[in-house]
Amino acid sequence: MKSFNKNIVILIILLIACSPALAQTDEECLMCHGEKDLTSTDEAGKEISLFVDYSFLQGSIHGGFECITCHSGVLAEPHETKPGKVDCGTCHDNAAQMFFAGIHGKRYEQGFNSAPGCINCHGYHNVKAVEDPESEAYRGNQPILCGKCHSKSALVGGLKRDDLGPAELYKRSVHGKLVQEGMVDILVCSDCHQSHQTRSSLDPESPSFRGKIPQLCSDCHPDVYEEYKKDVHGKAIQAGILTAAVCIDCHGAHSIQTSKEPTSLTYPPNITRVTCSRCHSEERIGGRYAVATKRKTPYTDLYHGVVSTAGDPDAASCADCHGNHNILSSSDPNSATHKDNLSQTCGKCHSNAGPNFVKGSLHLEPQTKKDIGVWLIRRIYLLLIPLIIGGMLLHNLIVMLKYVVKRFKGSASDTIIRFTRNEIIQHLILLVTFTTLAYTGLALRFPDWWIFSWMTHSEAGMAFRGLVHRIAGVIFILVCLYHLYYILFTKRGKEQFRKIFPLPEDIILLIKNISYHLGLIRERPGFDHYDYAEKAEFWALIWGAGVMIVTGLPLWFENFFLGFMPIWLLDVFKSVHFYEAVLATTAIVVWHFFSVFLHPDIYPVNFSMLTGRVSEEELMEKHPKEFTRLQIQETHPEEEEEEEG
Repeated sequence: MKSFNKNIVILIILLIACSPALAQTDEECLMCHGEKDLTSTDEAGKEISLFVDYSFLQGSIHGGFECITCHSGVLAEPHETKPGKVDCGTCHDNAAQMFFAGIHGKRYEQGFNSAPGCINCHGYHNVKAVEDPESEAYRGNQPILCGKCHSKSALVGGLKRDDLGPAELYKRSVHGKLVQEGMVDILVCSDCHQSHQTRSSLDPESPSFRGKIPQLCSDCHPDVYEEYKKDVHGKAIQAGILTAAVCIDCHGAHSIQTSKEPTSLTYPPNITRVTCSRCHSEERIGGRYAVATKRKTPYTDLYHGVVSTAGDPDAASCADCHGNHNILSSSDPNSATHKDNLSQTCGKCHSNAGPNFVKGSLHLEPQTKKDIGVWLIRRIYLLLIPLIIGGMLLHNLIVMLKYVVKRFKGSASDTIIRFTRNEIIQHLILLVTFTTLAYTGLALRFPDWWIFSWMTHSEAGMAFRGLVHRIAGVIFILVCLYHLYYILFTKRGKEQFRKIFPLPEDIILLIKNISYHLGLIRERPGFDHYDYAEKAEFWALIWGAGVMIVTGLPLWFENFFLGFMPIWLLDVFKSVHFYEAVLATTAIVVWHFFSVFLHPDIYPVNFSMLTGRVSEEELMEKHPKEFTRLQIQETHPEEEEEEEG
């Protein structure tokens, strides 16, 4: 009996506590929340408005509800404790359960600031029915609603995107354009990702999971799905092979376009060079599906493939012969590529297609005896080409060698010393180290180039590349330091430094030289010991060497340098190191090689940097000021300075 009386008392207390008479009325709430300047601060310290436009609430789907219907537990004014968050699950328990089972709800529970809650999609006090065109969750408004998070530079999963997000891509798609035109029964976000129970596409329970995509698309494209189920890709998906092609692999996920759009994956030229080749040019596909393992499909080497890859939409693409959604194995009698059906398939474009059209391979494979005629011709020409061209090269080299030897002997017998043995050795070391650094450095950036592949396609080769690059780098630094000592502290070096120092008259000589070679003036400009081109090369070398050393050392000892410098600066050094290397290598080929090998006055090669000598005729023609000075020294030998060798 005492227990019964106790329960009655508790029940009475609860009824009293829940009585609206003791709770806040809407009028009382609006005494404060009706003020537009009412604000507070959130957990991050940001000022937020607490103003409530009561007309919004009355005009919403919740119109007629009192404030305390959602803001339960608010019993006194002013609030003694901060009211808790509104629990939409009190009324919408099924939607709440689905929400927290989805990726948005899980992120919300984990405390991600960017994770959406009910209010982000449905609003606060102005909640509209999803059938209402004014609702943000209305079908026609979903791309805009979802685009608040899933668009360019928006926070997606806590990470910042710099590319076009799904919403932006969708707006440009065939579905998105139709929705913007007012066709709301077209596919929108919630059709693929669900409304409340949105799951990651990696989740097998998600409708957008890879293995479920064909069935998902079948809601709108049932006829295509029936074809796809009989397709080789469809059968593979049904067998659980999730790497087989599904709808989004050929049409795209959010950026689906018609096949007439040049940027569409189903645009005929793109089918050949992008869509199909992404799978059928990968080596890994061979072992799993028992098809040819090639990095490039043989089709792209043939006429149809070449023309289609070049962008001709009328050229036969993969789909023209194999089909679109009904691709069957060539051994299937119903396949367009079955031997009994090939004449009909080819006849779609070639009206005279007969038996001779199919007497051969669909995709030639010249590397195998499968196509014996093409294989034999290929072998013959692969033998003839190097023999004939090699013979031509050998003939020309023999002819060239005679002139090179003649030029070398002439240079060795020249009487005027232009470079000392010390300077020749410095140049040789620089030549070897620079060439080694350029070769091994570019090999790291372009490992697939045939000229580097022997070294970059193995772990040992890459290790060897790195070792050689660093050894050459150390020697390069040492020769640069020695040269700095040479030009600053030796008599001969200081003399050379004075001669190679740029002067204002070099600009005048540059203009005169260009004018002379254009035929604008008759007299060839007179250069001193070094002309403006040689001076430019020297100072470019000084600058380039400094840049490469300064940027190269942090790349070598990155752990040490990252102890006191930010990684973004290291990335800047990487970029400078690469582009400076490209600039220096290209300058050597374009500028230096011209003056050493291709200049008409010195062709086929200038040996002065090997012998250190030039003839009187060459000096008088190219460096008349230097020649005149030497004549004066011969006339007044007491003024001649000794040269250090």
